[in-house]
Amino acid sequence: MGASPAATDVDDLTLSGALDALDAAEQVWGPDLLAYLLGAGLDAPLAGWSADAAIQDPATRTRLRLVLEVQRLFDLGSVARAWVRDLHPALGFRSPASVIRTGDPDEHRMVLELAERDSLKPR
Repeated sequence: MGASPAATDVDDLTLSGALDALDAAEQVWGPDLLAYLLGAGLDAPLAGWSADAAIQDPATRTRLRLVLEVQRLFDLGSVARAWVRDLHPALGFRSPASVIRTGDPDEHRMVLELAERDSLKPR
């Protein structure tokens, strides 16, 4: 997995770059987990949600940026998927996935810091 899944510069994720990054992210996270991470159903009915439409929202692009950063840190998609689902004491015993989905910028930074530390641990 490494740095290859997202060809776009995560710091400059434009709308067109976000659309390109969605495919790579879906390959790592799967469609259901990616939809959850990006906020599917938060502000509108889940039935009408689509990633291509949601990516128009800057908040969704912010979540995508964080998801791409997390996936770059882990060598295997399966490890990244398991990691975002685990409850973490540093996040108030919430999962990184729930914090990515609903957290504020400070909480997003905490998720990224945790991912950086945890990705270095031997597995």
